[in-house]
Amino acid sequence: MIVKVCGMRDGDNIRAVERLDINWMGFIFYPGSPRFVPDEAKYYTAIQSCRKVRVGVFVNEDRDEILRKVMKYRLDYVQLHGDESADFCRRLQEDGCAVIKAFAISSEKDLHQTADYEPFVTHFLFDTKGSKWGGTGRRFDWSVLDAYRGGVPFLLSGGIGPEHIEDLAAFHHPLMVGVDLNSRFELSPAIKDTAEIDAFVRRIKKTVRKYKLSNNNIKMNRITQLFETKKSGILSVYFTAGYPALDDTRRALAALQSQGIDMVEIGIPFSDPMADGTVIQQANTQALRNGMSLRLLFEQLKDMRQTIRFPVILMGYLNPVMQFGFEAFCRSCVETGIDGVIIPDLPFADYLVDYKDIADRYALKIILLISPETSEERIRRIDHHTSGFIYMVSSASTTGAQNRFSTDVEDYFQRIHGMNLTNPQLIGFGIGNHETLQMAMKHASGAIVGSKFVELLGESANPEEAVTGLLKALEIVSCE
Repeated sequence: MIVKVCGMRDGDNIRAVERLDINWMGFIFYPGSPRFVPDEAKYYTAIQSCRKVRVGVFVNEDRDEILRKVMKYRLDYVQLHGDESADFCRRLQEDGCAVIKAFAISSEKDLHQTADYEPFVTHFLFDTKGSKWGGTGRRFDWSVLDAYRGGVPFLLSGGIGPEHIEDLAAFHHPLMVGVDLNSRFELSPAIKDTAEIDAFVRRIKKTVRKYKLSNNNIKMNRITQLFETKKSGILSVYFTAGYPALDDTRRALAALQSQGIDMVEIGIPFSDPMADGTVIQQANTQALRNGMSLRLLFEQLKDMRQTIRFPVILMGYLNPVMQFGFEAFCRSCVETGIDGVIIPDLPFADYLVDYKDIADRYALKIILLISPETSEERIRRIDHHTSGFIYMVSSASTTGAQNRFSTDVEDYFQRIHGMNLTNPQLIGFGIGNHETLQMAMKHASGAIVGSKFVELLGESANPEEAVTGLLKALEIVSCE
C-alpha cells in the first residue's frame, strides 16, 4: 500500500518524515492553502533533496508554471485538484508528466466524470467534497466507491486519521492502492507529527498484509514454484521480443515450452542496450524497426496463459518502463501473467525507495543482478530485499557466448555459492556451449542462455528450428 504524506514544507520535518516507512510525499503549490510552498530557496533545497516519490499539488495552475515547477523541484507526479480538463491532463502527459487527478466525492454521480480522464492519468485521488478547493479534513462515505468501475488505481483521501485503521482494513476495492495523509497528522499547518505517522504506517501495513494473506489474494509466483520443485539444472532462455519478425514472440514461447525449457526471459527492445553485446544489440535494432514496443508486447502476451505454463520474465531497461509508467507496467505484467522483471540499469537504492513497494503490491518479482565486482555486503542486502532468484552475471563485460570460463570466473562462482544465500542463483552472460552450461549448473541452480539463442533465431527459418539448434549447441537431447 502506498502511504502518501501531503502538505510538507519544512526541511527538518521533511527529513524526519522521510525516515519513516512512507512512499510518497506531497508538496502543495496552491497559494490558497495554509500548506503552500513559497518559491523560496530554503523550500527548493528541502524538496529537491527529498528521496521519496515527490508529488506536486496544483489547483487550476497555468501549464507552463506546472512544468517549470516539475523541473525545478524534480517532481515525479503532478496532482491536480481544480477544474482541469481531460485535455489539459493529456497535454501534461505529452509533456512527460505523470498525472494524478483528484476528484471530490459525495455520491456515485461524482464518479462518472472520471471516465474521460482515464487515458491521461496514472492515478485518481478521491477526496471529500467541500465548498473550497483542497481538503476539508472530513471523511466521506467510502462505500460510494463500490460503484467505481474504472481501470485507473486510486488513492483514498479525506480526513484519514489514526482512528481509521480498522475502517481502512474493512474497506476493500481492487483498485485502491494507497492513502493520502495530511491535516489529521499535523502539529501545526505543514508540520507533521512523525510519531503519529509512524504508528499509523506500521499498523496499516501490517493490517493490509494480514488481510491479503488471510484471504489468499496472492497466488504463489511461478518462479517460486519452479525453484521449489526443481533445485538444480534449471535452464532459462532469453530472446528479444519482435525479433526476427514482429509476430515471432508467441511462437518462440511455444517452441521453447514444447522442448521443456524451464523459464523464459523476454527482452524489451531498447535503442541503447548498454549491458548487451553485438548480437542482442542488433536484435534490439531490428525489433524496433519491426515496430515492437512495450505496449504492443503486452498486447501480444494478453492471452499467453491460455497455453504457456512456465515462468515468464520481462527483461528491459528503465527508460521504456518509466515512459510506460512503473505502476501501469506492473499492472500490465500481472494482467498478462508475467512473473518477474529484470531491469539491469535500475539502481538498488532507487529500487528500495521508489519501486519495491509497488512491485510487492502486485506480487511481481524484481530480479537484481550481481557481478564479480559486487561487494559481499551489497549481495547480502540484495538477497535480503528480493525474492525469486539472483541473476549472477558471469563477468562485468556485455552479453555474448564464450567457449569457456576463466579460473577467476570459477572462483567467483564458488565464492557466491559459499555465501549460502537465501535466494537461489542463476548464472548468465557467456553461456552458449556444453562446457559453459555445465560450469554454471555446477555452481548455481541453473543457467541463462541469451545471445546464442538470439543468434540462432536470426539464422533459422523459424523459432522451432532455433530451439532445436540451441539444444544441439548445448548438447542437450531435450529438457523434458
